[in-house]
Amino acid sequence: MSKTQIDIVARLTLVVLVLALVTPAQAAGARLEGYLLDVDGRAASGFKVHLIDGRGGDVAEASTTGEGVYRFRDLPSGSYSLGIEDREGRMAPVSAPPVRLDDDELARRDVKLVQAGQLERERVGRENFSFGVFWAGLSPVAKAGSVIGTFVLLGFTIKALDDDAEPAGSQIEVN
Repeated sequence: MSKTQIDIVARLTLVVLVLALVTPAQAAGARLEGYLLDVDGRAASGFKVHLIDGRGGDVAEASTTGEGVYRFRDLPSGSYSLGIEDREGRMAPVSAPPVRLDDDELARRDVKLVQAGQLERERVGRENFSFGVFWAGLSPVAKAGSVIGTFVLLGFTIKALDDDAEPAGSQIEVN
């Protein structure tokens, strides 16, 4: 190679490297996958898994494979719950806290189906609105802020109670 050709290759290589470093990478969406197992612990194939956002909207749907595997790809970040649709088209909520997904994150949520009577089905509906589900759906920053805020309020309350209470024998009478 001549000196001119080497110089051209070097400059092109430099331009490609600079463009690769400067051009923002396309962020891949979040991914969620897991196994769906039947009541006996075997792979549950032929079911549909619904991804439900925080407002209750059905965002996506995936069918389970013969091995009971479901997969969601390219999801926007957010908090999601799962719903299971059986082969007859009946929907059942999953009694588990929502899963929080961030960009380019892979999360796993394995689900085992249970035999439930009417009382258990009603209980699952009530549990979906429990504090645990609420707490699991918060971001780490919101959780930290909640804990710190609770301690600050507790501190103010204790200080106010201490200021109001005068210890016995602390009053001095002046004649």
